[in-house]
Amino acid sequence: MNKKSEHTVDALFVITLFLVFAISVVALTGTGAGVYQNVVDKMSSNYNSRTSFSYIYNKVHQSDADGLVSVGEYMGNDALIISEEIDNITYCTYLYEYDGNIKELFTRAGQEFDPSYGTDILEVEGFSIVKVTGSLYRFDITPDKSADETLFVHVRSMK
Repeated sequence: MNKKSEHTVDALFVITLFLVFAISVVALTGTGAGVYQNVVDKMSSNYNSRTSFSYIYNKVHQSDADGLVSVGEYMGNDALIISEEIDNITYCTYLYEYDGNIKELFTRAGQEFDPSYGTDILEVEGFSIVKVTGSLYRFDITPDKSADETLFVHVRSMK
């Protein structure tokens, strides 16, 4: 009878050790998944802000000619307006935020348009533009609720 109780104690010890190991593995896996999700969220937010900044910066400098870049407003939203002349007709490219997205729309100058017609560039929580000086623009972009980012762009061709 004594040997039987020794084997029972040994078996309970092994089972308890196994349960402690299994609980540790589950806890470690859950912690690792949480850390991984946090890293993925930060990388996504970083990608969104860098992509939007790069897009805006390149768009402004691609059209960097005297008087072609300006700040305006459309339907209560800030808009970057880039003008260009094609076959003696002036066209404008509008960059603006509408319905949670930075949008781009190319249309004839002075023509009214529905802001939903623009092409979605990037999903954002907020977007604003301020002309700081004659040639310096500040873009405030909120890619998600946890971050606000600011970009300054200097237009080189201003007189």
